[in-house]
Amino acid sequence: MIYQIKPVIGKNAKKNLINYINKDNWLTEYKNTRDFEKKFAKFTTSKNCITFPNGTLTMYAILSCLNLKKSSEVLVSNYTMVATANVVKMAGLKLKLVDITDEDFCMCPKDLLKKITKRTKAVIYTQMNGRNGKIDEISKICKKKNIFLIEDAAHAIGSYIKNKHAGNHGIASSFSFSMPKLITMGQGGSVITNNSKLAKKLRLFKNFGRKIDGLDIHNYLGYNFKITDLQSILATSQLQDIKKRINLKKKIFLRYFNKLKNNKKIKILKMKPKETPWSVDIYAKNINKLKQKLKSQNILTRNVYPPLNSQKIYKKYKGLPVSNNYCKNGLWLPSSLDIKMSQIDKISSIINKFYR
Repeated sequence: MIYQIKPVIGKNAKKNLINYINKDNWLTEYKNTRDFEKKFAKFTTSKNCITFPNGTLTMYAILSCLNLKKSSEVLVSNYTMVATANVVKMAGLKLKLVDITDEDFCMCPKDLLKKITKRTKAVIYTQMNGRNGKIDEISKICKKKNIFLIEDAAHAIGSYIKNKHAGNHGIASSFSFSMPKLITMGQGGSVITNNSKLAKKLRLFKNFGRKIDGLDIHNYLGYNFKITDLQSILATSQLQDIKKRINLKKKIFLRYFNKLKNNKKIKILKMKPKETPWSVDIYAKNINKLKQKLKSQNILTRNVYPPLNSQKIYKKYKGLPVSNNYCKNGLWLPSSLDIKMSQIDKISSIINKFYR
């Protein structure tokens, strides 16, 4: 069985985890988590990193700590994981959906400008599959309009523009460490921000609103959004060989790209040299039939995120033609870190024959 994606935990991570358990540590969030936060902040070229139980709560925490009025609009790409839209509802704010471009499948600046009103206070920009898209242009729009830019960088570990890592273009960004991600804790997430005041608020927000652990004095509203040192040990161990992981992902993508790029019935976007893909995405007609064909050969794939306005809970949002065209016809291909080049060749051959 070739899985679409599965976690690959190295020997070093397992060894570090066992050593920690054997020392009868207290398991909860403590020194190892602080160590991971410092190292992840350094890796992402950011001043602050604050961990959370998952990437949904990271975005919810950012929105909550920005103290937006309930009438505030938050604009989100129509092509993203449903959590990106759900957190807007979770925070009690007004959601608006923005279409994507067919060049990078990230938010379209032109459609964003059409959707902005006086009530628009934040934009959540998704770096779909590690592609930066038109983040520079979006950033300029947000600065000019005095709108908070938040990055949903769940797919973008290892993606850069020049020497700036994804997640540093706005007020804050959200990273996910769920099972399929380049760095995984099983579940988990981080906020990175260069805004020290926001970082301080986020640390209070995730710790019941108290400044000091073990002292139950709560001057601020907060919740228990802490993780465990067990998770942080796993993530820190993977961060130690992050360059190897990034290079493997790029190698996997490039192998698929070179095998499929000449098939005119398939759309597969390039990755820029400093972008790191989360997976490998292709777009074509009869994608579900292809999915079944691959499954019959013990090759598992996954449909890309459907457009948000095709979901029952977001049906009221109309239009958005580019995302509705592509997102209903996309497939994530097997791209685990341990996939063999011969397996990629086999999968690519089946796809090419199917569309021939």
